[in-house]
Amino acid sequence: SYTKISLNSKCKPRDKPTACNRPAKRQKIITKDTARTSALSPECSSRQNLTLSDWMTVYSFIDSYPDVTQANY
Repeated sequence: SYTKISLNSKCKPRDKPTACNRPAKRQKIITKDTARTSALSPECSSRQNLTLSDWMTVYSFIDSYPDVTQANY
């Protein structure tokens, strides 16, 4: 047995939505010295992670020349 809902029934009255109170956006400070880009500049560009091929080359050199130290090279 199904419960019948009358066509005249209504939902409870709700309050109208109010305007959102969002915080004000910060303005970006743009100087003539800075570039207008969202990209980040690398802090230290001289360092680089070694790849697997780089490590294989290092170990191949160590295996080929076992008597050579860093002080000698």
